[in-house]
Amino acid sequence: MTPNFEKLLVSARYWLLGMAQNDPSYLKVLEALEFSRTKHNGVRNGGAPEFIHQLGIFHNLRTMHNHLSNPTTVYILAFTHDTVEDKNVPLAEIESRFGTEIAAKLDLLSKEVLGIKKVNYSLEPAFADIDASVVKLADRINNVSSMVGVFKKPRLTRYFNETKDEFFPHLKMARRLFPSQEPVYENFKLQLVNQLLLIENILQGMTDD
Repeated sequence: MTPNFEKLLVSARYWLLGMAQNDPSYLKVLEALEFSRTKHNGVRNGGAPEFIHQLGIFHNLRTMHNHLSNPTTVYILAFTHDTVEDKNVPLAEIESRFGTEIAAKLDLLSKEVLGIKKVNYSLEPAFADIDASVVKLADRINNVSSMVGVFKKPRLTRYFNETKDEFFPHLKMARRLFPSQEPVYENFKLQLVNQLLLIENILQGMTDD
């Protein structure tokens, strides 16, 4: 069942406005939501609004709010994480709007900048960052939980193998580096394990075309 986009959007806005009553920095998160929404105004594979991906990541992360070391930073990254890689937003614009720290962390999350692929891109720098690591995992969880019935077997298999062989070792690394967020990493590990078990069973019954 596809989540209701409008309900996710409205609840995110109201939650952030409520948090801003005691901490005005949440207004910057709300700005990131609106900024990213203007960039992600298309439709995903499967027909859902494109921005439902960012909303899903945010709502997953906020359920672990009390275990995030830097929640406002994480939420801004969650909303903007694809703007550089997929929408060609310059890092200079991100820095101007959200600051140097956000721009640097967003750079870690981006495989390409202004349409140019990074020849030296790897997961390790992102997972060596306390905030980028949780956003990278939340992004992967949202992707693997929404691709069944949308992706064909070869792409589904690629995501399955990449998650199993690359994401799990890096998750373990981040959990060792940032013990203050251990409940977040454990939660994400369990989510990924359950999704991969489901995908593995589905793959066994799929044809290659």
